[in-house]
Amino acid sequence: MTENDTRQLSIVAIALVALLACLVGLTKLSRRARPAAAAASSSAPKPTPLEPLTAPGWLVELEVPGHAPSFVAVPLGAREPRPLWIALHGGADRAEWACGTWTGVAKSRPFVLCPRGVSVGDRFGWGDQAEVERELRAALKALKARFGKHVASGPVVLAAFGAGVKHALEIARREPAFFNRMVLVGAEPETWSAGKAAVYAKSGGTRALFVVSDPESRGAASTYWLFARGTGLDTKLLDLGERGLVLDADVARGIGAELDWLVAGEPMYASGAK
Repeated sequence: MTENDTRQLSIVAIALVALLACLVGLTKLSRRARPAAAAASSSAPKPTPLEPLTAPGWLVELEVPGHAPSFVAVPLGAREPRPLWIALHGGADRAEWACGTWTGVAKSRPFVLCPRGVSVGDRFGWGDQAEVERELRAALKALKARFGKHVASGPVVLAAFGAGVKHALEIARREPAFFNRMVLVGAEPETWSAGKAAVYAKSGGTRALFVVSDPESRGAASTYWLFARGTGLDTKLLDLGERGLVLDADVARGIGAELDWLVAGEPMYASGAK
């Protein structure tokens, strides 16, 4: 080995020693930083709990300017913002019945807002699409005015039965990111298309549960489910047999069994959430 080779090896050795010292120093610094970061995280201020939510009862009649009063199922005692479901009843139906059923399905965690619609004798149905949307916007505004910070911001679950399904599909298509999860019981032919399903999925729609319990709506619901699958939307078809077009206790139990799937990924429904 020449003197020049020896000199080069010495330079390399010095460089390696310096690099090793640098790495050791960085490791020590990282070890010191981790506890500090953990301490900073644990000391971050937590949201101040709201006053416990109170109301005359779990079901409240909500005045809606320009429209018949809506009903809303209230998560009594909540001390933090709660998510929202919007329920559209069927034809010749009642909003308070819808509120009771969907509150059971959702295990009383969210607000459930149930617009009343238009009078059909001693029951209620729906006007045209524009009327339904006007009433829904007004009811949402009234809900937030009455219950304030207890109503969480962000997307909602849109639930519909029978004659309400076609209106729900159109509402969701117009605002997919807000009405990003749907559960629909019964369906009519030709009220949704592959194109509408694609728009819903591409623009923020997340999950759709199609529920059937009668032969008349089974074909349409199956078609809608296939449309949704073709878009990549996370979707299920829940066939509950031959019960007729009903939203009774058995149908509600069947839907309730799919609740975890329907709201998966939403932190306000996470296990252990207050």
